[in-house]
Amino acid sequence: MKLGFQIKYYDHGPGGSLYTIRFEGEDETELDKFLSNREITRSYDFECLVSRVGDMVDNLGFKEEFFKPEGSILDSLTAFHYNNGPLRLFCLRWSSVLLIAGCGGIKATRTYQEDSTLNDIAENLQIIDGLIASRQQSGEIVIDSTTGFISGNLNFTSNRYDYDITAETNLSKNIPLY
Repeated sequence: MKLGFQIKYYDHGPGGSLYTIRFEGEDETELDKFLSNREITRSYDFECLVSRVGDMVDNLGFKEEFFKPEGSILDSLTAFHYNNGPLRLFCLRWSSVLLIAGCGGIKATRTYQEDSTLNDIAENLQIIDGLIASRQQSGEIVIDSTTGFISGNLNFTSNRYDYDITAETNLSKNIPLY
């Protein structure tokens, strides 16, 4: 996992709040990378997918039926795709009013795990999901259940966390207790 990241506000509307992730040392957020990637923007379902995300923010909300669960039962990893097209936007769907968009790509394999790029995106989001949940549980982050707005410490610095992804647990983290 790329160490250090921020949860960045992206957009808000009657449907909910859209956030994304910016990794330490990078200028673009993960959602901006997705929206500006040449290969992705050429996909036949790109415009429909982007339009639907806008519709969700503007009025539809981030309903469960719009997303395919991709992670374990313990995390909020989902993939958004339009009409079963090949394009995937990996997200953390926290509720019907809060979506944290990651990056994605064109799924050309049977499962995203068979594609190293998509798999890396998904694994990073699973780690981020656990770190956000930990901060929410400790009260460092507060999520408004009506609007989806996130407040609190949204900066995760690289010197505070040690990540170790294992095959058995899929996610384990050593968080210093101080």
